[in-house]
Amino acid sequence: MTILAPDAKVDCDAATLGMLERQADAWKSGDFSAAAADWHPDGVLTAPGNRIPYERLARTIADFHRDYGDLSVTVTSAFASADGRRVALEWLWEVTRRRDGARSLTEDAILIDLDGDRRILSWREYFDTASAVEDHHSPQRTA
Repeated sequence: MTILAPDAKVDCDAATLGMLERQADAWKSGDFSAAAADWHPDGVLTAPGNRIPYERLARTIADFHRDYGDLSVTVTSAFASADGRRVALEWLWEVTRRRDGARSLTEDAILIDLDGDRRILSWREYFDTASAVEDHHSPQRTA
């Protein structure tokens, strides 16, 4: 697992950690293709100022990558419910705005609901937008 902090607190299986890594990699690369199978077709990502349905995720991720780069995502904690259908995690999201080189580090808490096939139904992010370089009133920062 390349995105775990050395002192990360983890109580979930390898499949869940793999899903988290695929999601982070999609934002890092701007390519949603490897992460798309983790999502239910009715899945929705919500974050401050944003609500992105599954069908818009690929475009949103590509647009984000166009405007922001040098993304580093580090999981500091990840926990799953006993049945594996609910996941809670915290990760550090560090990114640079391409137009001016401004960089920020955001502490992000995420709650994920999965269907019976462990596909993402909802991905809800909670973070303080005050110090982030992303524009949180457009669909640029959604993960």
